[in-house]
Amino acid sequence: MKNILYKIFPICLLTMGLTGCEEETKYRPLPEIVPLTMSINDNAFAMGEHLKVNINVEPDADGKEVVANEDFDIYFTAKAGAEDASNVFEQFNGIVTFPKGEKQIQVDFPVKASGLTGSTAINFTAFARGYKMEGSSQVIKVSDYYRIMASLENNAENVVMEGGKFVLVAKIEKPSSVPLNMKITPKEGEGDKYENLPSTLTIPAGRTSAKSDAVTIKQDFEMTGDLQLVLNLESDSPANPMINSTLTITMTDLESMGDPNLFDITKVYEFPDRPFMSDKNKTAIESWFTGDKIAMNKNSAHPTSALKDKDWVLCNAIEFHYINNSFSGGNNTPNAFGHRISWAFSDINDAPSQKIQAVNNAKCTNITNEGILNMWVDKNVQGTGAMTATKDYGVAALQCSKFGGIFAPQHTRFFPGMRIEVKARLRGIRTGFVPTIGLKNQKNSLPNAKDEIDILKNTQGSVITQAVTVDNEIGSKSVAIPQANEWNIYWVELVDENIINLGINGATNLTVNRTQSPDRWPFDKAGTPATANPDPATAAGGSAGLYFFMRLAESSERAAGKAPEGWDNVLKSIANCETDDNTPRMEIDWIRIYTNKNYVQTDAEKVWANQLFY
Repeated sequence: MKNILYKIFPICLLTMGLTGCEEETKYRPLPEIVPLTMSINDNAFAMGEHLKVNINVEPDADGKEVVANEDFDIYFTAKAGAEDASNVFEQFNGIVTFPKGEKQIQVDFPVKASGLTGSTAINFTAFARGYKMEGSSQVIKVSDYYRIMASLENNAENVVMEGGKFVLVAKIEKPSSVPLNMKITPKEGEGDKYENLPSTLTIPAGRTSAKSDAVTIKQDFEMTGDLQLVLNLESDSPANPMINSTLTITMTDLESMGDPNLFDITKVYEFPDRPFMSDKNKTAIESWFTGDKIAMNKNSAHPTSALKDKDWVLCNAIEFHYINNSFSGGNNTPNAFGHRISWAFSDINDAPSQKIQAVNNAKCTNITNEGILNMWVDKNVQGTGAMTATKDYGVAALQCSKFGGIFAPQHTRFFPGMRIEVKARLRGIRTGFVPTIGLKNQKNSLPNAKDEIDILKNTQGSVITQAVTVDNEIGSKSVAIPQANEWNIYWVELVDENIINLGINGATNLTVNRTQSPDRWPFDKAGTPATANPDPATAAGGSAGLYFFMRLAESSERAAGKAPEGWDNVLKSIANCETDDNTPRMEIDWIRIYTNKNYVQTDAEKVWANQLFY
């Protein structure tokens, strides 16, 4: 019996000890985790300068100021792609302790005072285990000097048509305390190619850029073929040398370009800048736009005689006027990003379209005061719809006329017997992104390429592809547009149930016939799905037709996970994607939709009829 008690007694003591420890632990609270924010003093640095990183404890959910409840470590990294780039700093503190009781620390990272060459885009990040930190990843640029960069304004390809104009831009990342002069000298023997070319472009003290007046490349009226014209550039400041000592401009020879109608926007409209104005929106448009306008209403004949003679009459138009009827919900109040979103479109934000990049039109689109829809690429963008993950890049992606309810974007039935015109221009360095505008059968959803008509597809440089795809391409034509960065009119005609024409400005580039896909033709009414009438007061039925889309798609290389190294170096270095000239983007002035006698819409195929966007 004693032996049993002796064996039980230690177990009781152990149990009592454990119980005591448990109760003691219950009353010893763990340090509370506080919210953190990282901020930096700038995004660009040269030799001898200092990157200063602030780590702040943010107020709590009630707005009360709080401090750190414990000592904790913050880990810093600096990488250029996958490579360590911390060696650009004289001293790199990879681990820093945030002291208990503090609400802010600053960490100094001095850039080397000598020995650097060129510039490096660096992803600078901070991490604290168990803590959430806003702004923990920042892109910075570290250079040997603040160098002057020369470029052509809104012309990333440096392609100018003979007889055309360009504006020369000089930029520097940080302002200088003295004026900076860039000397401009044409290559020997090429001086007579230019009209109004300045000999010097000066960036004023305290400024970061300067622009020339418009420079003309003179037309020589000879078939010379395309020429590579070279401008020699020199800075007068040893502390601010040029990034490149030359700028090469590709002059596209006008006499060698074939059909001149391809580049003549006035073949579609004598005055393509004049907006359409309906009777319904007349008062609002006249209050906003004081210039010349074209009065148009449903069934008005096409203003250009050659197209009027083909019996094209107006069906609808989306003009992106800076009036309430253009903005989502008819509301002129900008959203959280300061943008006004088009009421005529909804988002393409399903899972397949956000596999590589997020879609966030609230952040990546805006209707400007001039009445232009801007669509661009941005960084660190949260997805929308059911896809809320944040991706490295986000884009604009819009669609209309996907029928299934009473919504403003369901404003047009896209059927045979229709001509669609889009006035658009492409801007920025578009590597990795493919501006695309087209029509698609509603049986298939993006980004699947089946049953699609590409009105505009820009896969590289200034090359524009127009194509018709049924399972595989049955017709395609690619042309180089020397001024893709300027306004052009891209159009498609579903002439009837059998013929599709595609063109740019005054030229027809491609004609596709139903006989090229006799077993399956998804561009007639019978080839599109039936849909319920969006008006519940009437009978259901009718064809949904095609739907219209505009998007900045990912390149095929990115989609396959094979993007070349450094493809986004320029994009990474951009501080404000919305305003930077190098940001990949597409700008739309208007979309105009006409019909001919082959267009048939039954009573069951009604649309949202109470909203006009012109």
